[in-house]
Amino acid sequence: MREIGVVTSNARISSAPILIYKDAEHLAKEESLVIIKDAKFIKTYLGVLRWLSKYDPLLTHTQRAAIIERPELAEESIDLPFEASFIKILGEVVNGRLKPPTSPPTPRSKVCIIESSKDLQLDLGYGLEIGVHKYSGLTIPLNLEALRYHIAVVGTTGTGKSRLVKALIDEVIDKTNWKIVVFDHTGMDYVRYYSSEKIVDAEEIAIDIDTISQGLANVMSSIRELIENYLPITLLYYMLCIDAKKDFKRCLNQNDEQILNFLNSSTIDIDRVEELILNTSKNSLWNADNIAYIARLVSIALGARGATPEKLSLYIKIYGRRYIDRLNRARYRVADIIDMVYRNRIVVIDLSIVETEVRRVIVKGVLSKIWEIVEKTRKPQNILVVIDEAHNYACDRGCYPSNTMIEKTLREGRKWGIGTILASQRVVDFSPDVRNNINTVFFSRLQTPYDFQQLQNFIDLAGIGTETLSLLETREFFFAGLGNPLKYPMLIQVKIVGEPP
Repeated sequence: MREIGVVTSNARISSAPILIYKDAEHLAKEESLVIIKDAKFIKTYLGVLRWLSKYDPLLTHTQRAAIIERPELAEESIDLPFEASFIKILGEVVNGRLKPPTSPPTPRSKVCIIESSKDLQLDLGYGLEIGVHKYSGLTIPLNLEALRYHIAVVGTTGTGKSRLVKALIDEVIDKTNWKIVVFDHTGMDYVRYYSSEKIVDAEEIAIDIDTISQGLANVMSSIRELIENYLPITLLYYMLCIDAKKDFKRCLNQNDEQILNFLNSSTIDIDRVEELILNTSKNSLWNADNIAYIARLVSIALGARGATPEKLSLYIKIYGRRYIDRLNRARYRVADIIDMVYRNRIVVIDLSIVETEVRRVIVKGVLSKIWEIVEKTRKPQNILVVIDEAHNYACDRGCYPSNTMIEKTLREGRKWGIGTILASQRVVDFSPDVRNNINTVFFSRLQTPYDFQQLQNFIDLAGIGTETLSLLETREFFFAGLGNPLKYPMLIQVKIVGEPP
């Protein structure tokens, strides 16, 4: 610990201006931790340097000086330029703990810079160790309680978001009993770190009839109306025929009245439909030609006229074949995924191959199942849901149905031990309900000034500006919010998690 300056007049409880000694200017860095030693009242304050500035009393921007016309005067005169700064006061150090300050530091108090974590004997409590303060090496642990109060990791490409989230995941697995579901948007950030029994390909998860129909509508956009009108009933009739263990040719030869009677006489609910979809997939019974023929029969039975039945059948054969064949890869219900989470403690779902609409349905489905368990047991579950590129799932418009369940989870999850980590490049794309319920934020360089403005709306940035963020390097983040024991944003360097095996 080295003395670098003194507190000047106009010190407050929240901040104190200081003058830095000439021979210590090279030690003072923006975001350095410092100690203020108030000898008069025998107090010790902990703070962080912000707003470093250099001044010259002979050369100001508000007054013309002779040195402008005669630059040689600068070399002849005494060395007058000086450096000043403000200290953002974090608290008073009392018996090794940080307490809220009760009075401002006295002017002329000595200021010392913390060069090593050994310089400061401070108990910040037990928590998850994500990284250390950049200049002092002080470990700033993430309060365990912050897991249930939701965390955002925000930064542009290349800032190291995924490595920070991976460090968080490792700490949660090592130090808590929480279980984790990771939604890997690109399939490149988390999947590579885990063994096959902890990874599920999104194509292996059975999705609902509406989503299947929506997917086919996307590949056959020119007949979207026909898909939306007839395909869900077509798929239901197709699966019921298979499940009834009839000669499938009989299903292909039913008349209008027989088809409608069969549908009306079948007893089905949501769980039953989910079971039908999974059984059809597991037995590789999704067949584009058979579905195309059934679509023709069902559309006629439902009143389609003219060329509509033939057009629907033909488009399914031509444009829907690849999509329908992919449905045969499904092997899991959403409930099976939750069972894997409870068994393995962590499951990573690779969302990279499936369409965006399917990704959102899977996110919604997993969250819905977790809430079903809560409603059944009425007990906290201690499950952490990690959503990569979360702006694709938690936006205000266009993210249905995942956004509704994410918003519910952020509003009500803390009571039931359902926490979230939302990693994103764009905080501005989060819905207001999501932003307002995030209580801990790690942020680095941002994509736009508007992202910074939105961040200011729900986190106290304590004087940090966009110019500070623009200078951050990879793996450097500000740690702010409820989970930070120092209360104010602190610059940390995220620990190295290593390359995947």
